[in-house]
Amino acid sequence: MFAIAFVQYLQYFIILGFYQQLLIKAVFLFTLTYINIRGVKAAGRVNDALTIIKLSPLLLLMIVGIGFFAFHPETLSSNYLPFAPLGFGNFGAALVLIFWAYVGFEMGTLPASEVKNPRTTIPKAIITGMTIVIIFYLLTNFIVYGRLNWTVLQTTKIPLVLVGMALLGTAGAIIMALGALVSVSGSDESGILGTARLSYAMSVDGLFPRLFSKEHPKYHTPYMALLLQGVIAFALCIFSGLSDLISFSVFNLAFAFLLTCLALLVLGKRKHKKTLHGQRILPSLGIIICLYLITMYLLGSTPLYIKIIGIVLIAGKGLKFGKAALNR
Repeated sequence: MFAIAFVQYLQYFIILGFYQQLLIKAVFLFTLTYINIRGVKAAGRVNDALTIIKLSPLLLLMIVGIGFFAFHPETLSSNYLPFAPLGFGNFGAALVLIFWAYVGFEMGTLPASEVKNPRTTIPKAIITGMTIVIIFYLLTNFIVYGRLNWTVLQTTKIPLVLVGMALLGTAGAIIMALGALVSVSGSDESGILGTARLSYAMSVDGLFPRLFSKEHPKYHTPYMALLLQGVIAFALCIFSGLSDLISFSVFNLAFAFLLTCLALLVLGKRKHKKTLHGQRILPSLGIIICLYLITMYLLGSTPLYIKIIGIVLIAGKGLKFGKAALNR
């Protein structure tokens, strides 16, 4: 998904043909894969740098956007009234896409064995990160929809560039395009790090092929898991579209979160387990949300063959985990 988005924003600067797009996607994915093979410390430093760089253009957008609304309140009101011009009939389908934008916080738990003080460091990182993300998402979208009418936004794949152009001219468009390229790179870099650790752990537990648990002789990272997921990602970005990939991803994530919530309810009933804040209420809410997202995916406009693939994969995972549980 990130490789596709990267190419879309890159084409603001240069129009790419089909094979040129394939080359850029390959370079994008396997450069980030190589960084992760070098080790979690190197990947973390790169991600920190990309995060700082990608937040700077958004901060500029917020400051300039709020200043613009202060002097042109009529633009803000005209673009937000009516608030829902097409009604709320597509709320569920939109929520599936929005949900995907927020997921990833759970990936911070996966490299716990390579993090100092994970019991305190990881929860603080998740809470701090999600707070920052919520603030930036809400303010950025508030400015995007307030500055440009939704009829204009629905025709573009690079909305930040259009808003940058509307607020700061060509310079603003360039800044937003560069910021988007960095943002996409940073998001994918952290996703690559976490996903490889997940497949590595599953492989060690016998839930995934042993190939995924092979470690690099020098860097001691799960290099085969990283390479294989890079190859799979490259194949998917060639043959699939952005919205279909996002919907497919949310369907799988919602199922995984559903099992997590159910597991937490079961663990909460064991007396020897330490009670956590909201251990009964939060999983119950999570179950409702996950079931809603799964329903919206199945009823949505995603092509039927993708829905079938998703259901088959979920069924396969269920059989695999069920068999492993019985063996234990």
